[in-house]
Amino acid sequence: MTCHVGFNFTDEGYHNIGVGMDREKPDLGRFAMRKIEGNKGRFKTPTLRDVAPRPPYMHDGSMKSLDEVVAFYNRGGTANPRLSPDIKPLGLTTQEQADLVAFLGALTGQVAAEVSTPPTLPQ
Repeated sequence: MTCHVGFNFTDEGYHNIGVGMDREKPDLGRFAMRKIEGNKGRFKTPTLRDVAPRPPYMHDGSMKSLDEVVAFYNRGGTANPRLSPDIKPLGLTTQEQADLVAFLGALTGQVAAEVSTPPTLPQ
């Protein structure tokens, strides 16, 4: 999967992973802004930096824990006609899912002052 890549663990793209698409009136996401059929159900890929302390998860807050999120991806999302082709069952074992949740927790931390402090500009 290439959605959570790079320094910030996001491709800055929009994807349909199926969250909420099984509802009677699903949130159509990016389609609301750009009326292109393929945008239905697409939402921006968030960064995974500091993800552990920021529940609930998904655009609608439907998942309360990272365990739920990892299980959702492990199942292959929620099937729908516009599901991203990158979303497929992962086939992770229970231990591999726990390891992934631990990894996500490790993405929480402090940003070094020399990186996060804006420079002093001349007056």
